[in-house]
Amino acid sequence: MKRADVHVQYNQILVGEPGAAHPNRVPNGLTAAAPGAAVILTGIHTGTVDVTVHLTDSAPPDARDGWDEVQEVELITLTGETRLSGLMSSPPDALPNLTPQGPGRYGMRVHARGRDIDPTAVPRVPFEFYLVTVWPIDVGPDAAGRLGVGVAEALGLPGKTTGIRQDPADEPGRAERQLREPWLLPQTLRGTVEVADHRFRIVNPFQDTAESPPLPQDLVSALPDSLLVRTLGKGGRVGIWISWVAGPTEVPTSWESFQEIEFVTRTGVMHVEGLITTDQERPNVTPQGAGRYGLRVHGRKRRNPAGNAPRESYRLEVWPVSLGFTG
Repeated sequence: MKRADVHVQYNQILVGEPGAAHPNRVPNGLTAAAPGAAVILTGIHTGTVDVTVHLTDSAPPDARDGWDEVQEVELITLTGETRLSGLMSSPPDALPNLTPQGPGRYGMRVHARGRDIDPTAVPRVPFEFYLVTVWPIDVGPDAAGRLGVGVAEALGLPGKTTGIRQDPADEPGRAERQLREPWLLPQTLRGTVEVADHRFRIVNPFQDTAESPPLPQDLVSALPDSLLVRTLGKGGRVGIWISWVAGPTEVPTSWESFQEIEFVTRTGVMHVEGLITTDQERPNVTPQGAGRYGLRVHGRKRRNPAGNAPRESYRLEVWPVSLGFTG
């Protein structure tokens, strides 16, 4: 194990390789990951925290004694050079490369203690402690290709493939833990979507190799890793709400039509193409990872929209059915 004092700003410890975009939504409240990067949220806005990095060969026992919070994510590295630092700070020399076995997929478990002691303090002596444990899942020169065209080809990595990796959550017991442990639902997001040819898509933008489903007769159609929502208008913008729920809810009467389906994501990453929000967020529609999800799409046409308001609106409700993908 290696430890260091890390200076943080804006409540963020960053984990990643140079140039990677860090996630801006953290559904579990502690840590989240995107291809090439991850973020850990601290209790203090600015100051010094104590960080220990533990590199192991496999997932260690899930020990929680002495810690307030524990969360786990999958860390993808495209280069095998992943460092930890505070926001706008250099990586401490005392902390090693977190992914020394090369490109591929790693597990990352974050233990935290003391985040609620004094969020307004600016400590020089740490009272918040973090243990970051990292282990390989699928790594090495050939693993880069298995990450998919969208991430591997962008960096010119060897061993590219047009296939989508089959099981991003294949660590034994991981899916069961995700279903068993409490999960913080993201807040409902509102925005607009650019429509083309009576449709908008929901896909993995990093690995967009999935077959697109046919244009549905009703509201929505699905194939693995790809969703298609049909709109009344051929082009322009439509309004959209995305709500993450624990399970199916009552159908509201304020919408003219709805359709409910199940869909499968093998990567655990699906974004709405052409989404525009006031804060430029690009939320993951399936933040609980790979698996089977339920989706209800509501549609409504506005009779007399004000100004430049969209003439159509759609509400997407998403909930997990069975997490983890096995084939």
